[in-house]
Amino acid sequence: MTRAAVLALFMSFLTSCAAMAAQSFIPISPPDAPLLDSLQGQSAVQTPPELLEPLTGFQDISPADQRFKDASIVRPGDIVDIDVHYPIFDKILIDQDIALWAHRVVDTFTKGLDDDHASQRQTRNELRASYTVSYASSRSLTVTYEIWTYTGGIHGNNDIITLSYDVESGQRLLFEDLIVATDTALERLSAYCSDALRKTLGEDLDETMLKNGTAPDLDNYSSFSLFPAGLRIHFQPYQVAPFIAGAQHVDVPLEVLLDAGPRLELWGRVRR
Repeated sequence: MTRAAVLALFMSFLTSCAAMAAQSFIPISPPDAPLLDSLQGQSAVQTPPELLEPLTGFQDISPADQRFKDASIVRPGDIVDIDVHYPIFDKILIDQDIALWAHRVVDTFTKGLDDDHASQRQTRNELRASYTVSYASSRSLTVTYEIWTYTGGIHGNNDIITLSYDVESGQRLLFEDLIVATDTALERLSAYCSDALRKTLGEDLDETMLKNGTAPDLDNYSSFSLFPAGLRIHFQPYQVAPFIAGAQHVDVPLEVLLDAGPRLELWGRVRR
């Protein structure tokens, strides 16, 4: 397997992470003993308080925050170097889902390298995953991952993957779980994000990339973070602009999506 094939395999897995959200939530069986050990013996964490002001801006919460604990999968080495972090909330369904997801990321990456006989060459292969957490209210949260991979070549690859949850049920939230009229929501997002990015991209603006990357297609909006005022939509490098522009995001007020029927309880809000 060539380096390009290894990268293609891993990128395919990262893409499928959003597609996994396209499946109905099914409580998963407990992980194996070592993984369970990493989930046990953690001190209690605080439940995020009810937000008194529902229209606050986006605020990332770092792993140092006391509302959750940080766990990691670390495998340092000269040829393969892995450092993947994930949060533990003391919410068993959420914790199991996130932990298994993180281990699958590592397993997919290492399997691709094994198939490529990475140990027989001198390229340093890296996988790093860091995260932040955002709460839309006490009812919902999002873990936003920044995943960096390098398997040779001019530069590495950076991807933004998000995992959102209903804190009450433990369900992973798909885009379709947030809003009743998905097609209407995609049209609203397409128009809003296209206009916003056209104003901010400056000399990196590429009309063709912007048009394709913000088209009302569910795949274009698979990486989203919930925050009190609405949704943050994440666009991958190369999605809406050249690589040099990096990943992009647009904060979309919930009001933009009101006629699409958002589940307001996830944001701790009600219609007046």
